[in-house]
Amino acid sequence: MYDFIHDISVRPEPFSKYTAKELWTRQHLSRQMLEFHLNQQTDLASRRIEIIDDSARWIDTQLNLSGKSLCDLGCGPGLYSQRFAELGAKVTGVDFSRYTLGYARDHSDQSISYIHADYLADKLPSGFDVITLIYTDLCVLSPGQRYKLLGRMREMLKPEGHVVIDVAGTGLLKSRKELTLIENKLMGGFWASGDYVGIQKSFIYEEQYLALDRYIIVEPGETWQIYNWYQHYTPLMIEKELRNSGFVVSSMVGDLTGASLISDGDLIGVIALTM
Repeated sequence: MYDFIHDISVRPEPFSKYTAKELWTRQHLSRQMLEFHLNQQTDLASRRIEIIDDSARWIDTQLNLSGKSLCDLGCGPGLYSQRFAELGAKVTGVDFSRYTLGYARDHSDQSISYIHADYLADKLPSGFDVITLIYTDLCVLSPGQRYKLLGRMREMLKPEGHVVIDVAGTGLLKSRKELTLIENKLMGGFWASGDYVGIQKSFIYEEQYLALDRYIIVEPGETWQIYNWYQHYTPLMIEKELRNSGFVVSSMVGDLTGASLISDGDLIGVIALTM
Protein backbone atom coordinates (compact mmCIF):
# COMPACT_ATOMS: atom_id res chain seq x y z
CA MET A 1 0.00 0.00 0.00
CA TYR A 2 2.87 2.42 0.84
CA ASP A 3 4.41 1.99 -2.61
CA PHE A 4 1.06 2.68 -4.29
CA ILE A 5 0.34 5.84 -2.27
CA HIS A 6 3.93 7.07 -2.60
CA ASP A 7 3.84 6.62 -6.36
CA ILE A 8 0.66 8.72 -6.59
CA SER A 9 2.21 11.53 -4.55
CA VAL A 10 5.40 11.86 -6.63
CA ARG A 11 5.57 14.40 -9.47
CA PRO A 12 6.26 12.42 -12.67
CA GLU A 13 8.96 13.52 -15.06
CA PRO A 14 7.39 15.25 -18.10
CA PHE A 15 5.98 12.71 -20.55
CA SER A 16 7.58 9.83 -18.63
CA LYS A 17 4.37 7.82 -19.08
CA TYR A 18 1.85 8.16 -21.89
CA THR A 19 -1.63 6.65 -21.90
CA ALA A 20 -3.78 9.16 -23.83
CA LYS A 21 -4.99 6.57 -26.32
CA GLU A 22 -6.86 4.80 -23.51
CA LEU A 23 -9.30 7.72 -23.32
CA TRP A 24 -10.55 6.95 -26.80
CA THR A 25 -10.23 3.17 -27.08
CA ARG A 26 -11.55 1.72 -23.79
CA GLN A 27 -15.14 0.72 -24.53
CA HIS A 28 -16.89 2.66 -21.75
CA LEU A 29 -14.70 5.74 -22.22
CA SER A 30 -15.15 5.84 -25.99
CA ARG A 31 -18.92 5.97 -25.46
CA GLN A 32 -18.55 8.69 -22.86
CA MET A 33 -16.28 10.72 -25.13
CA LEU A 34 -18.76 10.50 -28.00
CA GLU A 35 -21.49 11.83 -25.71
CA PHE A 36 -19.26 14.78 -24.82
CA HIS A 37 -18.44 15.33 -28.52
CA LEU A 38 -22.14 15.76 -29.24
CA ASN A 39 -23.11 17.64 -26.04
CA GLN A 40 -23.89 21.26 -26.88
CA GLN A 41 -23.58 22.35 -23.24
CA THR A 42 -19.84 21.72 -22.98
CA ASP A 43 -16.60 22.03 -24.97
CA LEU A 44 -15.00 19.08 -23.16
CA ALA A 45 -14.45 16.85 -26.23
CA SER A 46 -15.56 19.03 -29.15
CA ARG A 47 -16.48 22.65 -29.47
CA ARG A 48 -20.09 23.62 -29.86
CA ILE A 49 -21.62 23.49 -33.31
CA GLU A 50 -21.73 27.25 -33.84
CA ILE A 51 -17.98 27.47 -33.17
CA ILE A 52 -17.28 24.52 -35.48
CA ASP A 53 -19.37 26.22 -38.19
CA ASP A 54 -17.50 29.51 -37.73
CA SER A 55 -14.14 27.71 -37.78
CA ALA A 56 -14.91 25.84 -40.99
CA ARG A 57 -16.06 29.06 -42.67
CA TRP A 58 -12.94 30.96 -41.57
CA ILE A 59 -10.62 28.19 -42.78
CA ASP A 60 -12.48 28.26 -46.10
CA THR A 61 -11.92 32.02 -46.44
CA GLN A 62 -8.20 31.44 -45.98
CA LEU A 63 -7.71 28.35 -48.17
CA ASN A 64 -10.72 28.14 -50.54
CA LEU A 65 -11.49 24.49 -49.78
CA SER A 66 -13.67 23.76 -52.81
CA GLY A 67 -12.03 21.01 -54.85
CA LYS A 68 -9.13 20.65 -52.38
CA SER A 69 -8.12 17.27 -50.95
CA LEU A 70 -8.23 17.54 -47.15
CA CYS A 71 -7.25 15.12 -44.38
CA ASP A 72 -8.87 15.70 -40.99
CA LEU A 73 -6.58 14.03 -38.45
CA GLY A 74 -8.25 13.05 -35.17
CA CYS A 75 -11.61 13.56 -36.87
CA GLY A 76 -13.68 11.93 -34.10
CA PRO A 77 -17.37 11.81 -35.04
CA GLY A 78 -16.76 13.88 -38.18
CA LEU A 79 -18.12 17.22 -36.99
CA TYR A 80 -15.45 19.21 -38.85
CA SER A 81 -15.09 16.69 -41.67
CA GLN A 82 -18.75 17.05 -42.56
CA ARG A 83 -18.51 20.82 -42.77
CA PHE A 84 -15.36 20.72 -44.87
CA ALA A 85 -17.16 18.38 -47.29
CA GLU A 86 -20.14 20.75 -47.44
CA LEU A 87 -17.69 23.50 -48.45
CA GLY A 88 -16.57 21.38 -51.40
CA ALA A 89 -13.44 19.69 -50.07
CA LYS A 90 -12.64 16.04 -50.83
CA VAL A 91 -12.30 14.83 -47.26
CA THR A 92 -10.52 11.92 -45.57
CA GLY A 93 -11.03 11.56 -41.82
CA VAL A 94 -8.60 9.64 -39.62
CA ASP A 95 -9.18 8.53 -36.02
CA PHE A 96 -8.20 5.61 -33.75
CA SER A 97 -11.59 5.32 -32.02
CA ARG A 98 -13.73 2.77 -33.85
CA TYR A 99 -16.76 3.87 -31.85
CA THR A 100 -16.65 7.54 -32.88
CA LEU A 101 -15.76 6.60 -36.46
CA GLY A 102 -18.87 4.45 -36.54
CA TYR A 103 -20.92 7.49 -35.66
CA ALA A 104 -19.09 9.56 -38.28
CA ARG A 105 -19.81 7.03 -41.04
CA ASP A 106 -23.48 6.81 -40.07
CA HIS A 107 -24.07 10.57 -39.84
CA SER A 108 -21.71 12.23 -42.34
CA ASP A 109 -21.67 12.85 -46.06
CA GLN A 110 -21.12 9.54 -47.86
CA SER A 111 -18.40 11.15 -49.99
CA ILE A 112 -16.11 11.33 -46.94
CA SER A 113 -13.59 8.52 -46.59
CA TYR A 114 -13.03 7.52 -42.96
CA ILE A 115 -9.93 5.55 -41.95
CA HIS A 116 -9.40 3.77 -38.64
CA ALA A 117 -5.74 4.44 -37.84
CA ASP A 118 -3.31 5.79 -35.26
CA TYR A 119 -1.81 8.83 -36.96
CA LEU A 120 1.43 8.38 -35.01
CA ALA A 121 2.02 4.78 -36.08
CA ASP A 122 -0.11 3.51 -38.98
CA LYS A 123 0.34 3.98 -42.71
CA LEU A 124 -1.57 7.02 -43.95
CA PRO A 125 -2.48 8.28 -47.44
CA SER A 126 -0.70 11.23 -49.02
CA GLY A 127 -1.19 13.84 -51.74
CA PHE A 128 -3.31 16.26 -49.70
CA ASP A 129 -3.68 19.99 -50.22
CA VAL A 130 -4.70 20.59 -46.60
CA ILE A 131 -4.33 18.70 -43.32
CA THR A 132 -6.27 19.75 -40.23
CA LEU A 133 -5.44 18.86 -36.63
CA ILE A 134 -8.08 20.61 -34.53
CA TYR A 135 -9.10 20.78 -30.86
CA THR A 136 -5.54 21.06 -29.56
CA ASP A 137 -4.64 17.46 -30.44
CA LEU A 138 -0.98 18.45 -30.74
CA CYS A 139 -0.90 19.53 -27.09
CA VAL A 140 -1.41 16.05 -25.62
CA LEU A 141 1.68 14.66 -27.37
CA SER A 142 5.27 14.57 -26.12
CA PRO A 143 7.91 16.68 -27.92
CA GLY A 144 9.15 13.60 -29.78
CA GLN A 145 5.64 12.59 -30.79
CA ARG A 146 4.86 16.12 -31.98
CA TYR A 147 8.00 16.22 -34.11
CA LYS A 148 7.14 12.83 -35.58
CA LEU A 149 3.54 13.77 -36.34
CA LEU A 150 4.43 17.10 -37.94
CA GLY A 151 7.00 15.29 -40.08
CA ARG A 152 4.37 12.76 -41.15
CA MET A 153 1.96 15.58 -41.96
CA ARG A 154 4.58 17.27 -44.14
CA GLU A 155 5.13 14.00 -46.05
CA MET A 156 1.36 13.62 -46.57
CA LEU A 157 1.03 17.04 -48.18
CA LYS A 158 1.53 18.10 -51.77
CA PRO A 159 4.24 20.72 -52.36
CA GLU A 160 3.06 24.03 -50.88
CA GLY A 161 0.31 22.25 -48.96
CA HIS A 162 -1.11 23.69 -45.76
CA VAL A 163 -1.64 22.49 -42.20
CA VAL A 164 -4.35 23.96 -39.99
CA ILE A 165 -3.91 23.44 -36.25
CA ASP A 166 -4.89 24.98 -32.96
CA VAL A 167 -3.01 24.77 -29.67
CA ALA A 168 -3.56 25.84 -26.08
CA GLY A 169 -2.17 29.23 -25.14
CA THR A 170 -0.56 30.22 -21.87
CA GLY A 171 -3.81 31.83 -20.71
CA LEU A 172 -5.29 28.38 -20.17
CA LEU A 173 -2.32 27.37 -18.03
CA LYS A 174 -2.83 30.39 -15.76
CA SER A 175 -6.35 29.19 -14.99
CA ARG A 176 -5.16 25.77 -13.80
CA LYS A 177 -3.98 24.74 -10.33
CA GLU A 178 -2.44 21.73 -8.65
CA LEU A 179 -4.91 19.57 -6.77
CA THR A 180 -5.65 16.14 -5.33
CA LEU A 181 -9.13 14.59 -5.42
CA ILE A 182 -10.32 11.20 -4.18
CA GLU A 183 -13.99 10.51 -4.86
CA ASN A 184 -16.35 7.61 -5.22
CA LYS A 185 -17.28 7.52 -8.93
CA LEU A 186 -15.08 10.52 -9.73
CA MET A 187 -16.69 12.74 -12.40
CA GLY A 188 -20.08 11.13 -11.92
CA GLY A 189 -19.42 7.71 -13.43
CA PHE A 190 -17.37 8.92 -16.38
CA TRP A 191 -14.54 6.45 -15.90
CA ALA A 192 -16.37 3.13 -15.55
CA SER A 193 -19.88 1.73 -15.78
CA GLY A 194 -19.76 0.01 -12.38
CA ASP A 195 -18.40 0.84 -8.95
CA TYR A 196 -15.01 2.56 -8.70
CA VAL A 197 -13.02 5.08 -6.72
CA GLY A 198 -11.26 7.76 -8.74
CA ILE A 199 -8.13 9.65 -7.76
CA GLN A 200 -7.08 12.80 -9.63
CA LYS A 201 -3.64 14.28 -9.09
CA SER A 202 -2.91 17.42 -11.11
CA PHE A 203 0.55 18.95 -11.55
CA ILE A 204 1.78 22.19 -13.14
CA TYR A 205 5.24 22.41 -14.74
CA GLU A 206 5.57 26.18 -15.08
CA GLU A 207 8.98 26.30 -16.77
CA GLN A 208 7.82 23.91 -19.50
CA TYR A 209 4.32 25.48 -19.87
CA LEU A 210 3.02 21.98 -19.17
CA ALA A 211 0.21 20.46 -17.10
CA LEU A 212 -0.61 16.89 -16.13
CA ASP A 213 -3.88 15.41 -14.93
CA ARG A 214 -3.17 11.92 -13.63
CA TYR A 215 -6.20 9.72 -12.97
CA ILE A 216 -6.05 6.46 -11.03
CA ILE A 217 -9.23 4.39 -11.38
CA VAL A 218 -9.70 1.67 -8.76
CA GLU A 219 -12.41 -0.82 -9.72
CA PRO A 220 -13.22 -3.98 -7.71
CA GLY A 221 -11.23 -6.15 -10.12
CA GLU A 222 -8.83 -3.73 -11.80
CA THR A 223 -6.74 -0.62 -11.18
CA TRP A 224 -5.66 1.46 -14.16
CA GLN A 225 -4.39 4.94 -14.90
CA ILE A 226 -4.60 7.80 -17.37
CA TYR A 227 -1.82 10.36 -17.80
CA ASN A 228 -3.29 13.38 -19.56
CA TRP A 229 -0.40 15.70 -20.47
CA TYR A 230 -1.23 19.12 -21.90
CA GLN A 231 1.37 21.37 -23.52
CA HIS A 232 0.70 25.12 -23.65
CA TYR A 233 2.31 27.51 -26.13
CA THR A 234 3.33 31.08 -26.68
CA PRO A 235 3.05 32.27 -30.31
CA LEU A 236 6.85 32.10 -30.59
CA MET A 237 6.93 28.51 -29.31
CA ILE A 238 4.47 27.14 -31.85
CA GLU A 239 6.05 29.10 -34.69
CA LYS A 240 9.48 27.65 -33.80
CA GLU A 241 8.12 24.10 -33.48
CA LEU A 242 6.48 24.31 -36.90
CA ARG A 243 9.58 25.85 -38.49
CA ASN A 244 11.76 23.04 -37.10
CA SER A 245 9.41 20.56 -38.83
CA GLY A 246 9.56 22.26 -42.22
CA PHE A 247 6.62 24.69 -42.08
CA VAL A 248 6.35 28.45 -42.32
CA VAL A 249 3.42 30.17 -40.60
CA SER A 250 1.14 32.08 -42.96
CA SER A 251 -1.61 32.99 -40.46
CA MET A 252 -1.69 33.06 -36.66
CA VAL A 253 -4.90 34.03 -34.88
CA GLY A 254 -6.61 33.77 -31.51
CA ASP A 255 -8.55 30.68 -32.57
CA LEU A 256 -9.72 29.04 -35.79
CA THR A 257 -12.74 31.32 -36.07
CA GLY A 258 -10.22 34.04 -36.95
CA ALA A 259 -10.33 35.87 -33.62
CA SER A 260 -7.57 38.36 -32.92
CA LEU A 261 -4.38 36.87 -31.52
CA ILE A 262 -3.61 37.61 -27.86
CA SER A 263 -0.05 36.73 -26.85
CA ASP A 264 -1.16 35.18 -23.54
CA GLY A 265 -4.63 34.08 -24.68
CA ASP A 266 -6.32 30.73 -24.21
CA LEU A 267 -5.90 29.49 -27.79
CA ILE A 268 -3.73 29.95 -30.85
CA GLY A 269 -4.92 29.05 -34.34
CA VAL A 270 -2.31 28.54 -37.05
CA ILE A 271 -2.21 27.97 -40.79
CA ALA A 272 1.24 26.98 -42.00
CA LEU A 273 2.72 26.20 -45.41
CA THR A 274 5.30 23.58 -46.29
CA MET A 275 8.73 25.10 -46.96
